[in-house]
Amino acid sequence: MQSRDSKFEMKTPPKPLGAWFLTALLAAETVFLASRMNPNAPFFVSALLGAAAIQVGTCRSRFELPATLLPAVGLALLRFGLHLGPLYENPAGFGLFLGLASLFVMGVRVAHSRPDQVRENVAAFGAALALPLFMIATTRVLPETGRAHPLTLDRILYAFDSSLGLQTSFILGRLLTRWTWLRALAKLAYEQAPLAAAFLYVRTMGPGKRRKPNLFILFGVAGLAGYLLYALVPAAGPCHLFPSQFPNSAPPLAGLALLPAALPADIPRNAMPSLHMAWAVLMFWSTRQSSAWLRIGYGLLLFLTVLCTLGSGEHYLIDLVVALPFALAVQAAFRVPVRELPRSWPFLAGSVGTLAWLGFLRFGASLWLGSIGLDWSLASVTVGGAVILERQAYRKFRASVEKRQAAKRQQFEAASAVL
Repeated sequence: MQSRDSKFEMKTPPKPLGAWFLTALLAAETVFLASRMNPNAPFFVSALLGAAAIQVGTCRSRFELPATLLPAVGLALLRFGLHLGPLYENPAGFGLFLGLASLFVMGVRVAHSRPDQVRENVAAFGAALALPLFMIATTRVLPETGRAHPLTLDRILYAFDSSLGLQTSFILGRLLTRWTWLRALAKLAYEQAPLAAAFLYVRTMGPGKRRKPNLFILFGVAGLAGYLLYALVPAAGPCHLFPSQFPNSAPPLAGLALLPAALPADIPRNAMPSLHMAWAVLMFWSTRQSSAWLRIGYGLLLFLTVLCTLGSGEHYLIDLVVALPFALAVQAAFRVPVRELPRSWPFLAGSVGTLAWLGFLRFGASLWLGSIGLDWSLASVTVGGAVILERQAYRKFRASVEKRQAAKRQQFEAASAVL
């Protein structure tokens, strides 16, 4: 005989066995990764801190964030208590364990989601996972560029910078050597680019916002395209070309043969174009429709990225110039439908401009060498043109979005009137 209470159903049905199995699998994988990863790798720690930032921006339970600290502390104690890896050199290394704990908690959130929350939780977990996976792929791909291209074209890029009348990398390198506080600030901004991207994603593209184009897709496409372009003009930077002279004394261009340079194979050939510059530009462009403080903050990030990329000796000035049309092409590729790309001026100008610069640098030395007026004119037109075309493309993109929204409102009002 049934009791009177049997007619009342449970508000929350029991979770299927698969959800608990997935939780256990996530826990085991988290412990394994915590025992193997290096907490002193700044870019990877920044990517995992970015995952934590996405968790903070997407969590709905007030208990979720405090609950994340417990496994983070447990992972740190497990690693160092059992001597499974090196101690971290600074407190920021704890970000490794905090990020792994955040990924674990977000994975559990997905496994135990209600049907109406699955899509949103999966999107948040995928965004948080994207940054660490991208950094893992980067650490696998970049070393291959040195082995694939034993000879570099650093002397050509150095000669072009000299043709501009100054060696910006050496000048900023000496400046950062003298002003240690500025060097530390620029280095921090440079290394925390993944965290900055995650914060911007939460503010502009997280749940309830869905602003397009997706910043992480732009980053991934820029990374993939950039790695392919490294093969066209392989270079490592002036600090590797002149390790004993950077940044104190820039060698004179006279007597420098524009021949390929044989650099050690363990040095990545990732100077041209500068992906860090392209990513910083894409982040700054993505702050449109945001608060003035956010735009100022990411404008400062862009400025510090310029300082660090040049002052560290990892890039030439022309690397940063070419990064502008490159970023324009990536941005424009996701602002129009695929069928309209052949008619998109920003996409065509960015793509053709990037490839034209690579060809001009590699094969047109007889034209640009010693032509300071021509070189500055081309560089200025490239930077200014990219900025102007991006602004025009954004206005056109916003107009098309507003037109579609107006059409949807009219359809809704027409349907409401019929009812």
